[in-house]
Amino acid sequence: MRNRSVLMSAVLVLAVLMSACNSAEPPMAPNAQEVGSDMAPPAGPTTNGTWRRTGYSVTGTVALTTANGTAQLSFSSDFSIAQTPGPVVYLNTTNNPNTGQPLRIGALRSRTGAQTYTFQIPPGVRYTWVIVWCDPFNVAMAEAPIAPTP
Repeated sequence: MRNRSVLMSAVLVLAVLMSACNSAEPPMAPNAQEVGSDMAPPAGPTTNGTWRRTGYSVTGTVALTTANGTAQLSFSSDFSIAQTPGPVVYLNTTNNPNTGQPLRIGALRSRTGAQTYTFQIPPGVRYTWVIVWCDPFNVAMAEAPIAPTP
């Protein structure tokens, strides 16, 4: 009888968590405008960061190069992040895309290995964080602090 009671309690907790997560809204952030593959990557200053765990296992580094309104975000070949639904890459002025001046770069292309994103950035914003965010549940997955962009 005790096992059945514990099981019923666990099912109730799971149901409450699922209903709360299903009502989560992703951050309100503008989408970055992707730059065509025919354009050369920016040849400007580069800032680097090391991924930090915010709730999910992560390894690797990230580099952000900017010049003339274009940015290139490069994940290292040893990048790896735990399996979760809906990971999205953001740049921001804070480590939470629900605050600051977030820019949604796009869906994470792969959970492992090198990957590059090239896109336009708005003028005058000094980004200090690269973030992988779980949009469906509106929670942090990983973050990399970077020096302020020029």
